Amino acid sequence: MADNVIGGLNRSAKLYIDRASASTVEEALDRLKSFRMHLFIGEAAASSPTHQAALLTALNCGRRTFLGGVTVSGALHASLTLPVAAGATLADAVVALMGTIVDDIPDGVPLVSIGTPSGIDCGGFAVRTTFDGWRGAVVPLGTAALPETVEFAPSGVLAGALAVAELFAHFDGEAIAGYRPVGMSLWEQSASADWRSAGAGGPPPAKLPSDFWLIGLGHQGQAFLWTIGMLPFADASKVRLFLQDVDEAGGSTESTSVLTFPGAEGQLKTRICANWAERRGFQTRLVERRFARDLRVGNDEPLLALCGVDNPQARSFLEGAGFTTIFEAGLGSGVEDFRLIRTHSFPAPVTAAEVWADGSNIQGVALVERPPAYLDLQKRGHLDECGLTRLAEVAVGAPFVGVTAAAVMVSQIIRMVVDGRRPTVLNIDLRALQHRSLVDQKGTDIVVFRTAESM
Repeated sequence: MADNVIGGLNRSAKLYIDRASASTVEEALDRLKSFRMHLFIGEAAASSPTHQAALLTALNCGRRTFLGGVTVSGALHASLTLPVAAGATLADAVVALMGTIVDDIPDGVPLVSIGTPSGIDCGGFAVRTTFDGWRGAVVPLGTAALPETVEFAPSGVLAGALAVAELFAHFDGEAIAGYRPVGMSLWEQSASADWRSAGAGGPPPAKLPSDFWLIGLGHQGQAFLWTIGMLPFADASKVRLFLQDVDEAGGSTESTSVLTFPGAEGQLKTRICANWAERRGFQTRLVERRFARDLRVGNDEPLLALCGVDNPQARSFLEGAGFTTIFEAGLGSGVEDFRLIRTHSFPAPVTAAEVWADGSNIQGVALVERPPAYLDLQKRGHLDECGLTRLAEVAVGAPFVGVTAAAVMVSQIIRMVVDGRRPTVLNIDLRALQHRSLVDQKGTDIVVFRTAESM
């Protein structure tokens, strides 16, 4: 029974359980069921790949946390330009991603608009996503947007994830959420860079990374794949994905992992991700073994690694496997830090072995007292002492955090392809995106992994 309770727990509900604002698991889930979102896409926006990326990302992240449902309206007859969901039109993709299509924007439901709808009362929560080149943002509806002329799909991914983050913060009682502009340049990721400045837009990339070894296919790894799937490869069949994991999807996997859907419990995550990638024309290879000290990259295997595991020991081995370039993202896991993101890239002045020498990670603070929901589970016989300890170790998580990290990291890799620049450490707090910190690699790196033509 303990495995069912712990393995099936929605990771966003864990926030209210650990915060002690819900006295039972059912009460925490009921709170998520009170959260709703409406997405609208305008006629002019519907044919834009970057706007489509924002719409589909907001839907894919939002419906996993806003359990009251996500409704969608607007120009859904438009052809789907991004093959990240099944179907020929946006309407098909919305259905595949488990949104509910409606004719009109419902009253009283928080609105995320892609493009500007007419005749909307902006008195409640109403924001719009916006982009231009490498810049992605969310602004209050009715305020100035970016030019939205230069397409770059990761900016749409970023904007869609930020929209969900803002709405979640609004539901969580942050009064300013939805009433402020929030954005970032994926080209200039330092805190001093102004995403409103045209100079932060970056150039359209002529080439894209095309050979990836993905370590870990949970929350973060699936977000990486979602973002890679948005990239405008001229020929997707030239893209290789080596997918490494040993775990099966559990009951809670769907709450954070954007490629996992109902009915996937018990399936290996490698197979879930390979099926998704192959439907999009990518080549895949499965590596169904743990990432350990003895792993070595073989001849003609990817030299670029993306790591999304949360095991500090495995991360400490990253530089010993023979990859020439490694990008890694870690997420917070506790009540206070689950919206934190820290990315690393290697080689760097401080090695992976040194970074994780003491087994450190971004982790939540251990619970001093057991919250009421824990005691309720014990009283009802669902968890014993061992189960309660295991539950305390379960991470708080939300899919928009991993997807934001993926948009940032995939853009870092593309920037390396464009001009050799590579950040080595980046810290982000989604509660205060403007206060991030960045350490850049001095000089420029020679790209030593495979690339492919962009459309």
